[in-house]
Amino acid sequence: MNNYRKAVQSFLLAASVGFFAAGPVMADPGCDHMKGHSERHARMMEQHHTKLHDALKLSAEQEPAWAKLMASEHAGEAMPVGQTEDWTKLKAPERAEKMLEMAKARQARMAEHVSALKALYAVLTPEQQKTFEDFHSGPRERMSGKAAPKAKAADKPAPRN
Repeated sequence: MNNYRKAVQSFLLAASVGFFAAGPVMADPGCDHMKGHSERHARMMEQHHTKLHDALKLSAEQEPAWAKLMASEHAGEAMPVGQTEDWTKLKAPERAEKMLEMAKARQARMAEHVSALKALYAVLTPEQQKTFEDFHSGPRERMSGKAAPKAKAADKPAPRN
């Protein structure tokens, strides 16, 4: 019985030491958990832009409008490094004001993007406009990277229960 008690105590001591030693490693995964996602997203967007640009067969006169559209898509994508603020120190009204400021900034960037999109669309030929529409009218790709099934025009949506 005494040997059993010593064995259990030794096991518990070893397990607790191992647990506490591994604690700091498992405590904070850091901010890199989305790093691969954002890099993958940027790569996929670049591929999409390249395919669209090639399919549109833009003339030299249309290239400045394309460049302006591409610049508007990338404007203000991420917050500058080191400029993060500890929101836990703010009071609820201050957090709400910050969120409102950020929403206004996003809306301003979107307005700039829509303006650039309209400018490009205006210089496209009807065939190029159709190509542009074909690239953007279908369902979006799923998170897995597989294309979403395209709905047929004759299909009716299934009734919801």
